[in-house]
Amino acid sequence: MSDEIMFYWFDMDHTLINNDCDVSWKEYVVKHSLGPADSMKKADEFFEQYNRGTLDHEAFLKFQLLEFAGQTESTMQTHSRAHFEEFVRDKVYADAKNYIAQLRAEGKKTGILTATNTILAQPLAEYMEVDFLLGTTLEQRNGVYTGGYLPPFGGGKGKVEIITGFAEHAGVMLADIAYFGDSINDRFILEAVGHPFAVNPSPALDALAEQRGWTKIKFA
Repeated sequence: MSDEIMFYWFDMDHTLINNDCDVSWKEYVVKHSLGPADSMKKADEFFEQYNRGTLDHEAFLKFQLLEFAGQTESTMQTHSRAHFEEFVRDKVYADAKNYIAQLRAEGKKTGILTATNTILAQPLAEYMEVDFLLGTTLEQRNGVYTGGYLPPFGGGKGKVEIITGFAEHAGVMLADIAYFGDSINDRFILEAVGHPFAVNPSPALDALAEQRGWTKIKFA
């Protein structure tokens, strides 16, 4: 772990956990009759797009945030914590939790930067005890969610925009930042930071990491 690294940022799904929270959120929705019964079919279709690196994020977010529209932050935080307990807690990679704990013991700053909205990601961020959480930010109006989001989207090239804003605010260079990601969708931020790590990489990211000489690690 290099002394040159000022901040360690992690993707969430399949990097820290053996789960896709956007898919499991729809499982939770169907299980608790909070949304349409065909939600899982549509979620799987979007997940296939994501894995191919062709996700239409506007269409995805319109679908993904249906259950948030008209709800208060308190209500959705309650659902988010229940979702975490039912679908996420037992899928946390022990290696990832230990790795972050070691970084924290060394006084390093850690964070999660994910395409998932920050309400769903918050329970994991608390469980992993990271210092920062960034992701897709949900729009509110008059104290309730609209079902929309505040750009940028927290995935793909949007991650570069978000981490660049963070670096400027923190007074550091992107060269001082490490990012850990598993998906070909993370290629943009991995190319942007000074310390890219391919974690449990998908076949497409694995090939790119091999080509670029990025460090590859496995969490289980």
